[in-house]
Amino acid sequence: MRHELLKVDGLTKRFGGLTAVSDVSLMVARGEIHAVIGPNGAGKSSLINLLSGDLMPTSGKIMLEGRDITAQSPNVRCRAGIGRSFQKTTIFQERTVGENVRIAAQGARPGSIAMWRSAHQEATNRKAVEAALSDAGLAHQIDTPARMMSHGEQRQLEVAMVLATDPRIVLLDEPLAGMGHGEAKQMAQVISALKDNRGVLLVEHDMDVVFAIADRLTVMADGQVIASGPVDEVRRDSKVRAAYLGEGEEAA
Repeated sequence: MRHELLKVDGLTKRFGGLTAVSDVSLMVARGEIHAVIGPNGAGKSSLINLLSGDLMPTSGKIMLEGRDITAQSPNVRCRAGIGRSFQKTTIFQERTVGENVRIAAQGARPGSIAMWRSAHQEATNRKAVEAALSDAGLAHQIDTPARMMSHGEQRQLEVAMVLATDPRIVLLDEPLAGMGHGEAKQMAQVISALKDNRGVLLVEHDMDVVFAIADRLTVMADGQVIASGPVDEVRRDSKVRAAYLGEGEEAA
């Protein structure tokens, strides 16, 4: 039985006369990757911004393990268990890999940036950094300056920074953007492993990766969900083939 972590009901966001997200409902369970796809302008990034708290909805509800977080700020949601990455790289270029992840770990724990930190808190942060780097495949680069890393490695570092906040739900907004084949393959392996004891909501344009690692798939167009369910089922949906994947052999 699927263990529900994140549930969205009737989520809508209007900007004046423009409706970016319209009556979206979906669920992310522990141990699964739920991918959201759709053409540019479909509302995918707006959806992630609503889930992270960077946008407030016009209507609808967001529940995290049965707790209503619809009106909560991004900081509160982070501490409640929602972590996210962004489309653009958001790391400290002059800091080392380990320092970047440590900053993220400290920021997610109340009081951990205070001048006088307890030994217990320091140990907790250190363990969080080590675990996050290991899960992101960067344990061997802990002392590497972030500016010396490749684009793909920097995106892995962003994932490590998210993991350092100890999220139960990980929101990834186009994490493979700008990567070559080799880097994309490495990142796909990292993402696939993230679902252990977590839920992952992934917005991504690389369909080969989506079909290879996603457990469930939601397709959006014009701010609305046109299909949602197990990946193979959604791929066969006629509305999806017409609106996004295209007709014929390429959509099979």
